[in-house]
Amino acid sequence: MKSEFYKNIGSLFYAIAKADGNLTFEEYTELSRCLERDWFHVGDKNLEVIKKQFNDLQSENKSADICFKSFVGYLNNNPDLFEKNIRSKILKTANDIAYAFSKINKAELTYVAKLDLEFKKI
Repeated sequence: MKSEFYKNIGSLFYAIAKADGNLTFEEYTELSRCLERDWFHVGDKNLEVIKKQFNDLQSENKSADICFKSFVGYLNNNPDLFEKNIRSKILKTANDIAYAFSKINKAELTYVAKLDLEFKKI
């Protein structure tokens, strides 16, 4: 169950980074920085699940929209897993990734705003 949770978080972070159709080195570097700084408490195994999911989706060149919708479906099916502090941490990381390369663009801003709205529904 936990592995699935972190896999979905990896999918979300990928969707945010890929929202504009491009995935930059800066965005990946920021993801790694955020995971080390803000997510260390979840343990190395779970951090690896997030990174592996992100990398697998990148290798497959998955659509950001599909990945985002998949995360929202998981969120709606498992709202109890997303306590307030987890939602805040996810939003902070999503924002940091979105701002990593030439600040934020409209596509990334749209996903971050949609994510915030989805969190407010639960």
